[in-house]
Amino acid sequence: LEFRRVQLSSRITRTNAQRSFATPRMHGLVPRPRRNFRSVLRPFSSIGAAPVDKNTIEVEVDSKGRERLALREEGWKRWNWNGHNINYIQSGEKGTPILLIHGFGAHAYHWRYQIPELSKNHRVYSICMLGYGWSDKSPCAPYSPEFWGTQVADFVKEVIGEKAVLVGNSIGAVTALAAASEYPEWVQGLVMLNAAGKFGDMDPDVTGEIKPNAEKEEREMEARMGPAGLMTMAIGEAFKDIVASAIFYSTRYRISDILKQVYLDRDQVDADLVKSITSPALDPKALGTFQSIYRAPGRGKQTVNQMMAKLPQDMKVLLLWGQQDPWMQPEKADQIIKVCDQAGLECEYVPLTSGHCPQDDTPTEVNENLNRWMQANFP
Repeated sequence: LEFRRVQLSSRITRTNAQRSFATPRMHGLVPRPRRNFRSVLRPFSSIGAAPVDKNTIEVEVDSKGRERLALREEGWKRWNWNGHNINYIQSGEKGTPILLIHGFGAHAYHWRYQIPELSKNHRVYSICMLGYGWSDKSPCAPYSPEFWGTQVADFVKEVIGEKAVLVGNSIGAVTALAAASEYPEWVQGLVMLNAAGKFGDMDPDVTGEIKPNAEKEEREMEARMGPAGLMTMAIGEAFKDIVASAIFYSTRYRISDILKQVYLDRDQVDADLVKSITSPALDPKALGTFQSIYRAPGRGKQTVNQMMAKLPQDMKVLLLWGQQDPWMQPEKADQIIKVCDQAGLECEYVPLTSGHCPQDDTPTEVNENLNRWMQANFP
C-alpha cells in the first residue's frame, strides 16, 4: 500500500502550530524531502519542528496536480459529545470558520480536497458525525437529521466558539439545514450540495407548517392501534433490520462499484477513498449502528421545505448541485429555490457537471464556487 501511495502522489505537510516555518509561496505547505526520486511520508517533526500532534494535516498532490488531504488511518482530533468520542479535522488559523458535514456512509475525510484549499483563508473544521467514520458507533442513538443537527450546533458552540458557515453534502446538507433552522444564532451561512432528505408538499400553505403536537399525535395513534397494531409495527421494524443487515453486508464489499454509480469522474474513486469508507464498517458495533441509521430519515419530524422556511431572512444560502446525480435529481434543487423565493431568502444556485458528491467528484469547481461565495459574503 505504501509503495503504491508514494508512486502515485507527492506529499507535503501542513501544521497549524508551525505555519511560521512554512514556505510562503506554498501558502503554508512544506514539501517533504525526496528519497530515490519519490516523495516519502514523513512527519513535520523530521525537519526539526515540534513533535507532530493532531493539529497536523498531511497534504498530497493527486495525479491531476490538485492538493488534497492525505488519509490518516487512525483518524484526527477528538471531541467528547455526550460521552461519545467524535473525530474531526481542523486546519487554518484565520478567517470565518467553516464546518464541513459529510453525507450518508461517509466521514470527515470526504472533504479531502476542500480542507487544504479553504484553510488558506479560513478556519476549517470537518466532522465525522456520530455513527460514521472514525467517530463512535452507537446502535441505540436516535439518529435523524435533527439529532445530528444538534450535534453540529453543539460542536460549533463548544469547539469553534463562534458562528460558522455550515457546508453539507447529501444527508449532511439536511443536517446542516436542521442546525441552521433550529440554532440560527450559531450559523452565519448555509451551503448545500445535493441535499438528500424528505421533501414536502410544495403548496405554499403547507410548506412552512409544522405539526404542533407531533409526539402527542404519535401516542394517540398508538392508542388507536392497540396491541395487535403495535405488534405489526414491531414486526415491521424487525423486517427493516433484516433489510438493513442485507444492505450493510452487500454494500461493504461493493463500496467501489456503488461510488462509481454516483461519481461522474470514476477515477476519483481511488483506493484511499474506498478504504476510508470500508474500514469503519469493520467496527463490531457498525451493523447495529447502520440498522439504526437506516431508520433515520423516517425519524425526521420536518421536511427540507419546512426547515428552509424556518431560516431567518438574513441567512445566506448557496446551492451547489451535481446535475448528473442519479439519486437526488436537479428537480430537488428547484424545490429548494422555490421555498427560498417564498420565504424571501437570498439563495444562489449553481448547477455543476457532477454527480452526487461534487466536493470529491469535481473538487476544483466546488472550491472555486466556495471561495467566490465566501469572499463575497464573508470577506
